[in-house]
Amino acid sequence: METTFSLWHYLKRKKLFRLRKSLTLIILAAFLLSLFFTAATGWRPARAAAAPGNDRPRVVMVVLNRITLADLSDDRYPNISKLISHGGLGLMTINTGGDYNDASAYVSIGGGNRFSAPQIAGESYNREELLPDGSRAVDVYVRNTGSEPGGSEVLNVTVPALLKVNRNKNIASVPGQLGKILHQAGLKTAVIGNSDTEPGSPANRPAVLIAMDDLGRVDYGNVARELLMPDRFSPYGWTTDYNKLKAELERVWDKSDLIIVETGDSLRSNDSNLQEMKRMIDSHRHIAVKNADRFVGWLLPRVDEKTMIMIVTPLPYVQAIRDGIRLSPLVIAGGGVEPGSVLVSPSTRQEALVANFDLAATVAAHLGVKNPEGLIGLPVTGIVRGSQAETVAEVQSWLVANWSQRSGVLYYFVRYQWIIYFLTLVQVITCFLAGQRWSRFLLTAVLLYPLAILLVPLTGSANKWLAIFQSAAMLVLITYVMTHIRHNLKMFLAMSVVSVLPCVIDVLTGARLMKAAALGYDLIVGGRFYGIGNEYMGVVIGASILGAAVLLELYSRKHRWVFPLIGLGFAGLVVFFAAPGVGTNAGGSLAAVIGFAVSMYLFSGRKMTLRSVILILGALITGLAVLVLVNYFLLSGSSSHIGRAIDNALQGDLAALWYTVQRKLVANFYLLRHSPFSLILILQLLLGLAIAVRKQASLAVLAENNRYMVSGMAGMFFGALGAFAFNDSGVIAAAIMLNYLVVPLVLMIARVEARTL
Repeated sequence: METTFSLWHYLKRKKLFRLRKSLTLIILAAFLLSLFFTAATGWRPARAAAAPGNDRPRVVMVVLNRITLADLSDDRYPNISKLISHGGLGLMTINTGGDYNDASAYVSIGGGNRFSAPQIAGESYNREELLPDGSRAVDVYVRNTGSEPGGSEVLNVTVPALLKVNRNKNIASVPGQLGKILHQAGLKTAVIGNSDTEPGSPANRPAVLIAMDDLGRVDYGNVARELLMPDRFSPYGWTTDYNKLKAELERVWDKSDLIIVETGDSLRSNDSNLQEMKRMIDSHRHIAVKNADRFVGWLLPRVDEKTMIMIVTPLPYVQAIRDGIRLSPLVIAGGGVEPGSVLVSPSTRQEALVANFDLAATVAAHLGVKNPEGLIGLPVTGIVRGSQAETVAEVQSWLVANWSQRSGVLYYFVRYQWIIYFLTLVQVITCFLAGQRWSRFLLTAVLLYPLAILLVPLTGSANKWLAIFQSAAMLVLITYVMTHIRHNLKMFLAMSVVSVLPCVIDVLTGARLMKAAALGYDLIVGGRFYGIGNEYMGVVIGASILGAAVLLELYSRKHRWVFPLIGLGFAGLVVFFAAPGVGTNAGGSLAAVIGFAVSMYLFSGRKMTLRSVILILGALITGLAVLVLVNYFLLSGSSSHIGRAIDNALQGDLAALWYTVQRKLVANFYLLRHSPFSLILILQLLLGLAIAVRKQASLAVLAENNRYMVSGMAGMFFGALGAFAFNDSGVIAAAIMLNYLVVPLVLMIARVEARTL
């Protein structure tokens, strides 16, 4: 008895020692990670002061709204063509935090982030200008904001409503962020011009939303109706008086660092689309661009290293958006932009494509503002790539084609899974599961559908219905080949290889398929521009765990190298997801760490205990350390979105990180309510519950005979939880990852039952 007690006491002490040892390792890892943060906090440069004198850097942004690349590239506008040849030409995303309305587009450019705005947000005035009710603008401004405007010449009187609309956006910047950081750096802003329509109608001056600060103030300018002149053949009977525009520009030139010029006529042409025939809308747009072209010719001699001139189009015209052209042209000349170049940005890493929120960062960088807070964009530059116009037109063509195909292909991809999972659920509930060859084919197709979609861009198809047909044909062909492998485990292994390798190779070679595939990421929508998307992240994690489990089932008894090889492969995939020049998916790398750590722990034959949970948390902290090390200290600094998040933390801006967490939670709850993938997730969970209730005996046989497969399924489940927690489209990633758990589970249960019949 005493010997038994002593042995129990010894074992208890040994377990406690191991537990304390694990806790010590976790604390040590956290401590070392904190040292990285502490060591880097003093490395950040401060803002540069404004350069004195008239030779200081300057940005002139000419807003030519509601046109397209075809308009801007037209040979009928020689001065715009000269400006393009003097600088760079590119495409700009038009995404906002709301609808495609002018106010939202303008405020997103000026806020350096995606904001929404009611159309009344364009109501700005000269400080002494009278509103329609007879009130002075300055009095209305003070009444609405409770702030004194100081010497500001132009005021936005609706800024309180604008701030309220964007109050719960969970982002670190605010409307007017660009003007705010320029004012903090001692720089001055100016706005000239308007897009007013009929006399007596509300003022339409959205250009103020680009230059104003967070209190709606612009230092200099003139946005009054006096800058218009009557013209009975122009939309609404008014057109911009460019002579007055030039005089105002001369007045503010020497004392302003950022000058926004609203040309106005092209926006009035767009707003009159319901009143005019199409040929008249096109004619008025041509006249508007022609007049702006003459103004650009007057500006051309001022382009140099110090003076950057942009032509910015916040939105294309209405019909172009309806036709799927959801990109705007952008021209930047001067300020070091290479002549004859196409525009590029680290935000997109895509030739000839930049984000609209990059403009604020570009302005700040040219004006010498270092580390502008709250701006998620990065400065735009130019690279020389053959013919500017042809290169940019080709990029727009394939982006628009990919966007038009995406919805159709995904429609059938999602609904196919709905149907298959519903029919399988009925089979499980009615116990009619074994011996169905057609169900094996249909279920296997669920796992191979992402591969078929990934391969469609290889055909070069630009037609939506042809892309849908090609994806279906490829799916049938690949599934036919795979299902001829009669052994389930060997079929799973083959599917894992053909699912993981194409994704990894494609990302390593530039993600050309990922950017064009319907299940990849949409560059026009702009949720992601590079790396691996959350959809194929779910494919890679799920398929790799499935393949690892099969390898262990088939070969672990004969070859000792299998287990360490799997561990090495998992480690490589974590680095693949984390590396800024490769996967660049922070949430994916953390989800991979969780899924792989649980799988490896269970593969080793150990049970889940408190100690194992602590070890998995340690693996998660290690994964976070890898993210910090790879994305910030070794490779990219703050050039990747992960690096910039770390940069914010190092500077003490924890609010930005908290906003990121909130935004991901809000996005996932939105997707749970509205995404068609949420129904897939629900069907998967119901199917798992039905198997647990109706197939207990078969599950017991499976657990006894296929321990590694069951362990891998547990790893996939926890990986899916990680994908849901750490990604803003975690619902989609989790649903796709769970396919690699649910389908093999159903097929193996069916095989077990077929043997018992």
